Amino acid sequence: TYVVLKVQNLKSTTIARKGSEPCWEQDFMFEICADGRGFIIELWKKGLLWDSILGVLWIPLATVEHATDEGPGSWWTLHSEVIKNGSEIQGTKTPTSHEILLDVYFALPF
Repeated sequence: TYVVLKVQNLKSTTIARKGSEPCWEQDFMFEICADGRGFIIELWKKGLLWDSILGVLWIPLATVEHATDEGPGSWWTLHSEVIKNGSEIQGTKTPTSHEILLDVYFALPF
């Protein structure tokens, strides 16, 4: 499995990990505009011919707190559907059985 993060026009992907409880412990840092609405996290299962999505999560930027260092993170339930208003993502719905542990924060300047 691997994770894809998308925020504004940026996208990053973790390396693929095997097992039922994969751990990436990977940091991502994005410089983004303050007017962004949120970002999307996708969990994918690697396949022989094509990959399949296991779940998706929309996190509004307005809910992200500022911090100077990492925290313990929070468990988030992934969903199977994306809610859109036109082409703009508004959220996700229909929980799956998959969860992901994330530590999400705006980094404060030193």
